[in-house]
Amino acid sequence: MTHRRRTARRVAATAVSGILAAAGLTLVPAGPAQAAGVRAHVVDAAEAYLGTPYRLAYGWTCGTAAVDCECLNRHAIWDGTYRATGRGLQLNYWLQGQINQGRRTSDPRPGDLVFWDTDPNDGIRYGGDLDHTGVYVGNNRVIDANAYYGYVMYDSITLGGTEPDPIFVDVLTPHGY
Repeated sequence: MTHRRRTARRVAATAVSGILAAAGLTLVPAGPAQAAGVRAHVVDAAEAYLGTPYRLAYGWTCGTAAVDCECLNRHAIWDGTYRATGRGLQLNYWLQGQINQGRRTSDPRPGDLVFWDTDPNDGIRYGGDLDHTGVYVGNNRVIDANAYYGYVMYDSITLGGTEPDPIFVDVLTPHGY
């Protein structure tokens, strides 16, 4: 970057900071505070689907009146990131694609995705044998579109003790959120 361009950016940033200060506002640089805000919006977006009926959808066909687990993830991530930053993160429509869009973590934060293998004997290699997913909301709880109960609900990260080894994936940080 040239010296002239750096100077112009510094002048513009100073002018914006002055305008915001005059209005009683503060410019908050991107960082941990913004990331926490994005994550809170993702959790809020997932919570907006609580009670929504479950309906299996394939590919890009899911709507908002009824959702399956991958669809819930897509809506929560898109809606939350869009509300927080004005640019939504589009997740892949299938489970393995969503896993591959992020990085595995052993220290989950609200807004991370959770994946389980709920039927290890099904013989289906869908998502590397992982066949259910949800949004981590903190305190060892998730929101998932649960086919067994038929609606979107809060659940434990072990799905009531039946799935002791969930995989946590951070899709937000690798994409600049």
